[in-house]
Amino acid sequence: MAQMIVSGIALGAIYGLVALGIVLVFKATGVLNFAHGEAVMISTFVALSLVRLGLPYWLVVLGTLAFAALFGLAIERLIIRRFIGKSLLVSGIATLGLFLLFGDVAVWIWGKDPFDFPGPFSQAPINVWGVAISAADLGIVGTAAVLAGALFAFFRFTRLGVAMQASMENPVAAQLMGIPIRRVYALAWMLSHMIGAIAGLLIAPVTFLHFTMMQHVLHFAFASAVLGGVFSLPGSLLGGIIIGITANLTGFYVSSAWKEVVPFAVMLAILILKPHGLLAVRHVKKV
Repeated sequence: MAQMIVSGIALGAIYGLVALGIVLVFKATGVLNFAHGEAVMISTFVALSLVRLGLPYWLVVLGTLAFAALFGLAIERLIIRRFIGKSLLVSGIATLGLFLLFGDVAVWIWGKDPFDFPGPFSQAPINVWGVAISAADLGIVGTAAVLAGALFAFFRFTRLGVAMQASMENPVAAQLMGIPIRRVYALAWMLSHMIGAIAGLLIAPVTFLHFTMMQHVLHFAFASAVLGGVFSLPGSLLGGIIIGITANLTGFYVSSAWKEVVPFAVMLAILILKPHGLLAVRHVKKV
């Protein structure tokens, strides 16, 4: 059970990182980004291209993060900016169009064959208190924890992070205080895609690199975001861990056929009891 829980936490950390990118964009701009998983997939394919050039892994990571930031900025500036402030349906249809476009672009450039992708962590098991745990799982959990701590420090202690958080909470008041709201929107998309790129670099070595690699992950990431609260950044990580552990334990003790069903049942049960999610603050609108 301990091994399944640790593995579930590692899997949930990846779901949580993808969900974190979705929540960050939704909280900042009000756009529900259905194309986030496909953008992560393209960033991971770019990383594969850098690996094939023979670059050291740390340069591959830096190059991938730089591409992801520019990719997110281009999407926000060229496409999404005109949909900010529009209805959720309109912006959602726009990102669904991007979902289809990115998938076709990936097939056109890299093809339909799956690829092996090198990872920074060994797959060899490590004995921890008598339990054999994959070093890759520990590495994924550690990376997610460091990233979460860095984001907390950014939003808590930096002037830009505080301005971004203020813009997310009340865009009108932030504009009146002189905060450049459009730059905040762009920064949110850049951070979202950089976080997603890290998730792609973590999951590709565990599974495989393919143009459909993120479609399954995106389903669980959306469930994680809803479970934790679509306006809560820590909630997305917590929701991902809960979904990952539940899925692993269900597949091991019940049946692999139920592995993808039970997490969504847990999400629905939580939302019935607490519709705004686990950590999100309840918003009340006065009419």
